[in-house]
Amino acid sequence: MLSRNNISKTNSSLNSPKLGIIGCGNIGGRQTANFIAHGYSVYIYDINLDRMAELESLGAHVTHSCAELGTYSDVIFTSLPTPGDVVSAVLEGENNLSQGLRSGSIYIDITTNSLETIFRLHNAMEKLGVEMLDAPFNDCPEGAKSEGGMGLAVMASGSRKTFERVEPILKLMADHVLYCGEVGNGTQCKLIHNAVNAVAVQAVTEGITLGLAQGLPLQTIWDALRFGAFGQNAGDIHGLPHYWFSRRCDDLSEHPDFTVKLLHKDLRLALDIASQQNISVPQLSLTVKDYEEAVRKGFSDYATTKVRCLQEERARVVAKVTEGDRF
Repeated sequence: MLSRNNISKTNSSLNSPKLGIIGCGNIGGRQTANFIAHGYSVYIYDINLDRMAELESLGAHVTHSCAELGTYSDVIFTSLPTPGDVVSAVLEGENNLSQGLRSGSIYIDITTNSLETIFRLHNAMEKLGVEMLDAPFNDCPEGAKSEGGMGLAVMASGSRKTFERVEPILKLMADHVLYCGEVGNGTQCKLIHNAVNAVAVQAVTEGITLGLAQGLPLQTIWDALRFGAFGQNAGDIHGLPHYWFSRRCDDLSEHPDFTVKLLHKDLRLALDIASQQNISVPQLSLTVKDYEEAVRKGFSDYATTKVRCLQEERARVVAKVTEGDRF
């Protein structure tokens, strides 16, 4: 029997959709509490009974299977560790969600999933008459700050109409809600974000270990990174619309302050330090190779951003602002 708690509701929440959350771990559990605090009726399922009991004490309705949760919920979220976990919970496991979903409901996967799984889920939902969004969630790790205290961004994709129906709910989850277009785009954006983040972390790691090997105190290296341009604007990402997307990088008349040849010189000097100490710095080595290629192509006097054009050539694309873009 479904455990029901008495939840006081405001007039505005009486007509709110009933929400279901499968997976009550770090993200799913916090969002359950968040939705309850905003007056929503929330049904939950997790294999961890203790975790469900904690959320029940806050007002969540406990269910005993994904299928049962589907019968009570209008909008259902999955927040699970792996693609395999999502497939089991939604399509293949005993008493899975698809067995309890009602036509006209909305299914949203906020897992960082695989594209293959997203398309498989989407096809299954279409056959059931259920709308679907993939909307991976970007949590707020230590060192970052969320304005709302819940998360940094939700990257949603699927039908624009479906997105607009649930946008008020998604806005409760994070500071920014991005509509990324057709189904699967949100997942691709999240995977790209994580890949870029991982490369940057490795680059920072190389820099710190290189400094330590030279006898620099850790505090000194840390301060140099966090108080310099990188720490204030990691990877110059917020400068890209001005320098790269606008194509100023293609125009020598702009007289750039920091050129390819100058940064190439700096990178070579850093690589020399590593070489003298026989320290492997693969990320730095690969970056130096890019700058060497840029010099060979005649990019020496252009802004450092011009180096990114090498990757444009490899990918056969051009990053250029078009009408309506917002940066």
